[in-house]
Amino acid sequence: MLQELVIKVPAPFAGRTDVGFSTRYPAQPAQAPLKDVPFIIEGPAGPMRLLQSRLELFRQKRRLIPDAPEEAYSWTDLIPLSDELFILAFRDESLQESPDDPGSEHRYIVNLIRPLVFPFLKDCVRIGELALRDNILLAVLDDTRVMAELELRRAQIVPRNGSIVLGDAVTG
Repeated sequence: MLQELVIKVPAPFAGRTDVGFSTRYPAQPAQAPLKDVPFIIEGPAGPMRLLQSRLELFRQKRRLIPDAPEEAYSWTDLIPLSDELFILAFRDESLQESPDDPGSEHRYIVNLIRPLVFPFLKDCVRIGELALRDNILLAVLDDTRVMAELELRRAQIVPRNGSIVLGDAVTG
């Protein structure tokens, strides 16, 4: 049984230290299709309005990035819970292809072991054109204790950066 796990990324976006997200991997049986993994994004209403318009594009990932067949995932619709809190989920699609496809097992393992904050941040740049900080901090938690804290360079996650800086958003 895979236990619940939380990854927090407090300030990944260029121009804002008060906009961040966390993702909560639900507990589930090992060797089972992956459950949707929710992302909770929060921050002040002003920059969140701009972020909302960019994250709403994630649902169109297949159309916007058609040349990525090795990426066996999509995103659910973005749901604003308030002006300062949104939720969206990573949806594994690795086992939805033909069962005879030898690559489906590889894509399943990649989705299982890769921290899903990486595809989220990558898609923030590729789809949302959002600018990320040069250094991104993340914390991995299990039952509210910190298991690991990491600092990664943006270039380790995505080679180019986006051009939209949340700091330019009108605050309200």
